[in-house]
Amino acid sequence: MVDITGKKDALAIKKEHQDALDWAHKAVADKIHWLYKMNHKFKSGMADIQKCKKDIMADEEEREGAYEALGNLLKREQGHEGTLWKETTTMYKEISKNQSGAGAKIKQETKHGDQEVKFASMMKVMDKYPKYQTKSAFRNIKDKIIRIEKEIKLTKKKYNTAVANTIKEIAYFPRNIGEAEDLIKKFEDIMKEGNEKLGRLRYNKSFLFKISGESKKSETKIHTLYYEMNKYKNTIQQLKQEVAKAKKQDLEEMDY
Repeated sequence: MVDITGKKDALAIKKEHQDALDWAHKAVADKIHWLYKMNHKFKSGMADIQKCKKDIMADEEEREGAYEALGNLLKREQGHEGTLWKETTTMYKEISKNQSGAGAKIKQETKHGDQEVKFASMMKVMDKYPKYQTKSAFRNIKDKIIRIEKEIKLTKKKYNTAVANTIKEIAYFPRNIGEAEDLIKKFEDIMKEGNEKLGRLRYNKSFLFKISGESKKSETKIHTLYYEMNKYKNTIQQLKQEVAKAKKQDLEEMDY
């Protein structure tokens, strides 16, 4: 039977575009799911960076206290009051001078780097007087400092790994976000094309269509109830902001 109303054409065009929209929506949803996974790795990396920073600061503070305790021991060692500390101070100045020479790279230009030089000076003085190596007070502090140094180096290594991985994740975002936006645009283009084609069909412009109930009209209309493009767009904007904020942070590796 000849379809003089044009309804069959409307149903065919509606089905073609509805199927295409379902596919496009799934493609967007899959890409957003991938971005969520990337964001989880990114946030996990940022959390690791912050934790490592706090651990390093705590260890450096503990190490500084140990340095001070060792220095106090040298200052008041019986029979050498002031002499050992004077030698330490002289050696510290010499080491500092050598490190700041032309072409030399100072390990850390911070108060902690300065403390490390002082500790090296103390160790040289103790090597000069081996009997102090056997005293429990000196040995305990020295062992504590060595333990803390190892922990700091290990944490800095973890920190550098977290920084490298996070920078890599940040670098992946622009391409993946661009792909998500392209998929959303494709979805919107299909939607626009489908609605325009259906709007031009004689059936959807007919008097019969206008007097039909909503259930009949929906047969030749594109259904959009279960599409979530606005949510996906908001997700993309949020990710852009988080990545932009992360790029402003000082993500540099540490010497160790």
